Amino acid sequence: MPVFHTKTIESILEPVALQISQLVIMHEEGEVDGKAIPDLTAPVAAVQAAVSNLVRVGKETVQTTEDQLMKRDMPPAFIKVENACQKLVEAAFMLKADPYSVPARDYLIDGSRGILSGTSDLLLTFDEAEVRKIIRVCKGILEYLTVAEVVETMEDLVTYTKNLGPGMTKMAKMIDERQQELTHQEHRVMLVTSMNTVKELLPVLISGIKIYVTTKNAKSHGMEESLKNRNFTVEKMSAEINEIIRVLQLTTWDEDAWASKDTEAMKRALALIDSKMPQAKNWLRDPNAPPGDAGEHAIHQILDEAGKVGELCAGKERRDILGTAKALGQMTDQIAEYRARGQGASPVAIQKAQQVSQGLDMLTAKVENAARKLEAMTNYKQAIAKKIDTAQNWLADPSGGPEGEENIQAILAEARKIAELCEDPKDRDDILRSLGEIAACTAKLSELRRQGKGDSPEARTLAKQVATALQNLQSKTNRAVANSRPVKAAVNLEGKIEQAQRWIDNPTVDDRGVGQAAIRGLVAEGRRLANSMMGPYRQDLLAKCDRVEQLAAQVAELAARGEAESPQARALAAQLTDSLKDLKFRMQEAMTQEVSDVFSDTTTPIKLLAVSATAPPDAPNREEVFEERAANFEAHAARLGATAEKAAAVGTANKTTVEGIQATVKAAREITPQVVSAARILLRNPGNQAAYEHFETMKNQWIDNVEKMTGLVDEAIDTRSLLDASEEAIKKDIDKCKVAMANVQPQMLVAGATSIARRANRILLVAKREVENSEDPKFREAVKTASDELSRTISPMVIDAKAVAGNISDPGLQKSFLDSGYRILGAVAKVREAFQPQEPDFPPPPPDLDQLHLNEEPAPPKPPLPEGEVPPPRPPPPEEKDEEFPEHKAGDVFNQPIMVAARQLHEEARKWSSKVRSCTCALLFIQSLPC
Repeated sequence: MPVFHTKTIESILEPVALQISQLVIMHEEGEVDGKAIPDLTAPVAAVQAAVSNLVRVGKETVQTTEDQLMKRDMPPAFIKVENACQKLVEAAFMLKADPYSVPARDYLIDGSRGILSGTSDLLLTFDEAEVRKIIRVCKGILEYLTVAEVVETMEDLVTYTKNLGPGMTKMAKMIDERQQELTHQEHRVMLVTSMNTVKELLPVLISGIKIYVTTKNAKSHGMEESLKNRNFTVEKMSAEINEIIRVLQLTTWDEDAWASKDTEAMKRALALIDSKMPQAKNWLRDPNAPPGDAGEHAIHQILDEAGKVGELCAGKERRDILGTAKALGQMTDQIAEYRARGQGASPVAIQKAQQVSQGLDMLTAKVENAARKLEAMTNYKQAIAKKIDTAQNWLADPSGGPEGEENIQAILAEARKIAELCEDPKDRDDILRSLGEIAACTAKLSELRRQGKGDSPEARTLAKQVATALQNLQSKTNRAVANSRPVKAAVNLEGKIEQAQRWIDNPTVDDRGVGQAAIRGLVAEGRRLANSMMGPYRQDLLAKCDRVEQLAAQVAELAARGEAESPQARALAAQLTDSLKDLKFRMQEAMTQEVSDVFSDTTTPIKLLAVSATAPPDAPNREEVFEERAANFEAHAARLGATAEKAAAVGTANKTTVEGIQATVKAAREITPQVVSAARILLRNPGNQAAYEHFETMKNQWIDNVEKMTGLVDEAIDTRSLLDASEEAIKKDIDKCKVAMANVQPQMLVAGATSIARRANRILLVAKREVENSEDPKFREAVKTASDELSRTISPMVIDAKAVAGNISDPGLQKSFLDSGYRILGAVAKVREAFQPQEPDFPPPPPDLDQLHLNEEPAPPKPPLPEGEVPPPRPPPPEEKDEEFPEHKAGDVFNQPIMVAARQLHEEARKWSSKVRSCTCALLFIQSLPC
């Protein structure tokens, strides 16, 4: 994390901090070797002028501002800077008189540090005032959002929109300028994300108010749903603006961000568990309920959500939740096996069903306790952080009133609550011991102040002791809260694998449990994937998860006994590495297949919902059809979100993509009920233009979010694997169509043909994205050509499918349809081949040696030797001479250590050059020896 939280503060203070560090080094060198400090009068005068200008501008700002906090906080910073500058000036004069003066050196360091501290206070105070300006605008928007509740006419809506627009524009501009100024990347992303969400929700808010006004004034049906829509949007926008206000006030990374995310995840898991529990209990109560139906799926979903909560816990709490969930999962599989064999009504099966039912209640209670504990500990920690500054100010003020003691007592009460929730007795005892010491010292200090002795040496010593003890107490409570949570592994699969492998390679290194946490996370994700699979596939993946878990436990046990380097440990580590690779491959294969199936068509359910919502009033079963399609749409949205989360956890995505998927999934879960409400308003108000526009707004927002989710999911998985899975799925669809034609089932044929067309269009979408993101012209051209060919095969297949569905027994029509299907399959194969890595263009191979022939013509005769005077011998080569190191001339200025190092390097190079020449001569001599 950056040291300074804004670029302006960083640009001003970082050079000052660097100069101070250099002064400290000069000071330390002077103490060691007695070096003199040069005359600093001129640079100190420049610093004094700059400080004077800074103070002057600051005082002018204070005089003109209406910010009372700025008027209060600025003057102490002025005094600190001016005093430090004066000390710096004194140090410069003392050093001019005596360059070796030790007191002058101390003055120099203290003055420099004082200027850094005072300037930092000035800049931070000014920055806080700027932040308060933005917050005032944000709070103005918050207040005006509540006015939506009293908008009851179209004239009110027009006025409301005109007033809200400029404020939103101003807030957006200020937020954009602020995020560009921040040095913390996380804070920038958080501000931009929240502001974008507010912008996206603004048209939804206007639409929601409009439909509410319309239904209210017309006294038509749907007023309750429109009110919920409006209130949801207002609450969502308010939450995002409050998040903007919170992030604006952060100057360091938010330590409690993980806690709020974990709390939210636990609450969402509890809500899903509660919603699925009736369905699960009904399946368990009915011994004739078939295995694999919605009731059994509900149980596995409950166990899946409980496992997610367990992974967010630590120690005994985590073991209890995960152990219970695993046992209940095994018992549920046994019940399903009994029912598959027709023994669901046997006493053993009924007894197991009752045990699972009771176990689900126990598991739910454990999950609720875990969620309450996390939220409570986080709240207690935050309460201490809010009160600690007030307590420290009271301790620093000898004339402080009795309210300060009450504040300290409140801090001790919050800390005691944290101690009571600690599982680790060491943390608990440590906190309780500190509570007793602080309470005793505070009581004694309060008694001295009541006696008017608050300024006595004894009282000041006590105040200092209590201040230090409070800081230590806060550190202890923070550590206790942190220890109650598990160590966080990487958010993506590759990161977990890397962390796990580091621990496997060296299990004795203290990695704070990250390696084992990564393995636990992988196993949990594997079991979560298995819960969505059926039959032997699920059992195979669960077996791989169990194998990894068992091997990791054995390696950890040997490492704890100090036998990590034993042959047995090494053999187990090798097996664990292989098992992890096997598990990773199987998880990615299962996840890719699920993405291929679930994301093959993302928008048909919402389009069918739109059709049912706009059905004519006299359409038969209008309400029943709508409710059925609304339920299908909600189930489809839930499947998309669950599959996207699996892709984020198991795919090859980076941290940014994972967080993007999580954000879109969260948005989809929030928007989906609002889309259904908007559709219900339209259903009950046929022909209402405002209702139609409102539904279209909500529908488009949902589709935009899902398209963003789809793109992120495609980034998270390997494209070639997705194409392979899609191709295999199309083959299965063609086989289903063959069965449908053989059994004369036109509906089954239409379903298979529709699935083929959707999968083909999904492949086209993936290929289009890859072409847009690639800069390789050959790859782009190859993929585009294959995609165009695939695109041309879809419509003929659909036409042939309609024809054969109308006359399914016609052999000619059947053949035409199958030929069209195989043409799609061939075109898909070409798209897949276009994504295969291309072989590099090597030079052409050499010609075949058998085809080479020597010229059989006789060679020309040798020329005669020269006659007459013998030529003189070749002169010897000039003696190689190393470049001499340049001699230093008198009067040149140079850095002596650098010159010494350069000469040493030159001499070493000469030695090396000499060795190379010697080796070369030796080699030549050896080559000249007779064999």
